[in-house]
Amino acid sequence: MKSSPRLTPQGPHRMAPRKLATSPRKPASERNFSISRIKIPKAADVLASHLREDIVDGRLANGEMLPTERELAESSGLSRSSVREALRLLEIEGLLVTKPGRNGGSMVCQPSRETIVKTVSLYISSRKTQMASLVEARMTIEPAAAMLAAKYRTNEDIEKIQSIQRTMEDNINDLGTFLRANIDWHMAVVHASHNDLLIAFMESIAGSVYAVTNVEQLNPLDVRKQVTKVHGRITDAIVGGDREAARRRMERHVGAYADHLGVTG
Repeated sequence: MKSSPRLTPQGPHRMAPRKLATSPRKPASERNFSISRIKIPKAADVLASHLREDIVDGRLANGEMLPTERELAESSGLSRSSVREALRLLEIEGLLVTKPGRNGGSMVCQPSRETIVKTVSLYISSRKTQMASLVEARMTIEPAAAMLAAKYRTNEDIEKIQSIQRTMEDNINDLGTFLRANIDWHMAVVHASHNDLLIAFMESIAGSVYAVTNVEQLNPLDVRKQVTKVHGRITDAIVGGDREAARRRMERHVGAYADHLGVTG
């Protein structure tokens, strides 16, 4: 009797593969799976990002000239129009300066305090920032600056603060001179903190603060006299190195002026 041939996957009598049960495809609106639209950055943005990082990290030194547009295009593999757009973006940000002429080009300009001041000042101007926002910013910055001034002030800082204080006292009947000296006194205190960020933020808003408070009705003689008196007490705390007193007195001073202007709740 002949034996039946063995059934193997390779043999002539392979077993038919089993069919897997499948579910009907659901409409897209009923599926749980979803994927957000993928955004591919522009070539100019990618190049600008690389150059920005090199400038901020110091790999490109302040004042260093970048390669020409043609050289950047060849090394990056991008079109010259993309390179030109990337350079324009960095110039708007203040990280590059274009030097005209035969030997000109794009020069690195690392961020500085002036960069922050210019940017924030433009923001304030374009947003038409309200007086309340300016005063609230001062209430946040100036007490901390006064406390740091009491800690870090130098003899030069003290002399400047006291000199401006005398200018205010000597010109108490001259509103314009008094108000200008008032802003200068506050800035001198902030500078005495030796904190670059606090100085930059206050320099950014100082012009706007002066503009919105340069009104005689808001600064009658009795208010000016009170201001000079309080300034003297804050100055004493800074000179004496009393950080807590300097912070507390400045907080009360700016808060009282905010109440006088009617910009606090």
